[in-house]
This record gives sequence, structure tokens and C-alpha cells, in this order.
Amino acid sequence: MYGVAMAEYAFLINFGVLAVVALIIGIMMRISHKKEVAKRTRLAEIAKKRAGLLKSINKIHWEDQFAIDGGVIDKGNKTLFDLVNEFNESIPILQLPGEMLSILASLKKYTQTHFPREEKLQLTSDFPFFEDHKKEHEALIEKLNGLIKKVMQTKEDNVIDVAAEITSFLEKWITGHVLESDLSLKPYVDRLRENVKSKSEPQP
Repeated sequence: MYGVAMAEYAFLINFGVLAVVALIIGIMMRISHKKEVAKRTRLAEIAKKRAGLLKSINKIHWEDQFAIDGGVIDKGNKTLFDLVNEFNESIPILQLPGEMLSILASLKKYTQTHFPREEKLQLTSDFPFFEDHKKEHEALIEKLNGLIKKVMQTKEDNVIDVAAEITSFLEKWITGHVLESDLSLKPYVDRLRENVKSKSEPQP
């Protein structure tokens, strides 16, 4: 009698253990399923954002009408166009925040050489808006540094959001600075060139 009771007790214990194990497995499967659904939803949202961003981007092309000095300043601005296009072309395959840093680093290096050259030319050509232009340069550098810090703190889920912010910033840099502020320097550079040319010509 005692043996039968013990056997029944052991059976109940084993059954209870199996029931708990089955319950845990069921919970884990549901959690796993929820995670998979959440992952698919997240990837779909990222893909939707990426597609929307790509529709708003157009490749920018350098045109002769953008020329300022026919030399290093134009070459620098062409480099900026190339870097902007390179960044925009990377968006379809952009996955990790770090993938944006190399182009942003190139942009920062660009500002360290191009801006001083441009400012030197402005002073040489007696450009009357030098101080305002220099402030624009400082604001661009500050914004670029802020974006670099933001990228370094960005999580994978937010890559496209930050890429969209960078794209907007680069577009304003091209349209608002290069094609407006920079082009206002051209007549002063032309005048400087004419003055140099007249001085170099032999006097009658």
C-alpha cells in the first residue's frame, strides 16, 4: 500500500514537472514569436523610411555656372558635391551608424582646408561680406560636429532617421551656402583678376 502511494506521488511529481516545463516552453515560444513579429515590423518600418528618403534625393551635378575662381575654390566645391553624392548613394545599403562616419570625417577634413582658403580669397578680393560668410562657415562646422556626435550615439534602429537629417543638412549646405553665399564672391574675384592682369601688362 505504501509502495503504491509513493508511486502515485512520484507520478504526480513527474507530471507536475512536465507540466511546468511545457508551460515554460510555451511561454518562451510566445515570447520568441513576439520578438520575431516585432523584428519584422521594425525592419518593415526601416525599409519604408529608407524608400521615402530615397525618393526625396536627387544626384547633384556640378555646372560651369557654379564656378567662382576657376581654381582651388571650385575644386573644393566639386569635392563637396562628390561627398554629398557619395553619402546619398550609400543610403540603400546603410545599416550601421558607423558606416556614416567615414563620409562625415571626409566632410570635416574638407572644411579644415576649404574654408580657410575661401576666407583668404575673400580678404584678398575685398569681399564686403567676409564676416557674415565666416559666421556661416562656423555654423556649418558646428552643425557638422554635432551630427558626428549624434551618429556616434545613434542606435541601429535610428540610422535612417539620422541619415535623413544629414541629407537635409547637406542639401542646405549646397543650395544655401555654395549656390548662394559662395557665388556672391565671384564678381569680386573677377575684379581682383582684372586688377592683377592690368598691373602685369606693360604700361605705354
